[in-house]
Amino acid sequence: MTKLEDFVKSPLAVVCHDAGAANLIVEWLKDYKGDLQPCMLGPAKIIWEKHFPGTKLISIDTVLNGSKSLLSGTGWGDVEHSARIKAKKIGIQNISVIDHWTNYRERFIREESEVLPDIIIVSDKHAYNQAQILFPSILVIELPNNYLQVEAKLACSERLKECKDPIENILIIAEPLRQKKPGKDIYLEFDAIEFFMNSLNKINISSNYVHIALRLHPSELEGKYDFIQRKYQSLVTEFSISKNNMLYEDIAWADLVVGMNSFALVVALTANVPTMSILPPLSIDCILPYKEIMHLKDK
Repeated sequence: MTKLEDFVKSPLAVVCHDAGAANLIVEWLKDYKGDLQPCMLGPAKIIWEKHFPGTKLISIDTVLNGSKSLLSGTGWGDVEHSARIKAKKIGIQNISVIDHWTNYRERFIREESEVLPDIIIVSDKHAYNQAQILFPSILVIELPNNYLQVEAKLACSERLKECKDPIENILIIAEPLRQKKPGKDIYLEFDAIEFFMNSLNKINISSNYVHIALRLHPSELEGKYDFIQRKYQSLVTEFSISKNNMLYEDIAWADLVVGMNSFALVVALTANVPTMSILPPLSIDCILPYKEIMHLKDK
């Protein structure tokens, strides 16, 4: 099974909110020939309209009407979860996409109630092995990660010069980790970025020019990291917030890409850009299953 037509039933309802699964699903749907009923909300809607401009979207209240399969993301909101509940009640095929390597079972639980799909789709062997262990009674299917390959190829073609060493351009990939540092009333994503900024002496940065650009996660609001920008801008030549750039453009610009557990780090790694996790000591471990990723806390 290497494409959606191999196992989904048409008409296919698609419900997405978060960017992670939407990026995967959009690439798979480019080759899908069956009838489609898409409901895209939040960051997923922006991604959809970029790839399928002019396509009519269906409301969440009617997206399952007449459909025989549901394909949904597994974000932390309630929209996709509610669609899975309704699909199970009316007896249509229930398919979910896990787009990362963490909190697999928690994705299907709301208010202590677990609603599992009939099929789980993942996009690499690490996720496939983990999902099979956690969900032994559910069919797990691995489809190729077309999104990763497209973004990495675009980043490589966009790059104007080789990554510099000493480092001049640093891209920080932000993400909402939704947990606080143990013993402190500060969210871990802030603590990780501050740990990085206070550890610049451990990295081979240029003594003449250093530009740091911080890229917001699609679900984060503008201004979230403005206090960090103000606090540390004097440490480097320039500290900016990346706005309106495509991910591959930011990666192509960078000599080093840093972040926490974001899939964007895997894109950077695949595009042959030095990549580092900046999760601080005594916090969570980086769950990205790639030994090539450096870890700041080990330096």
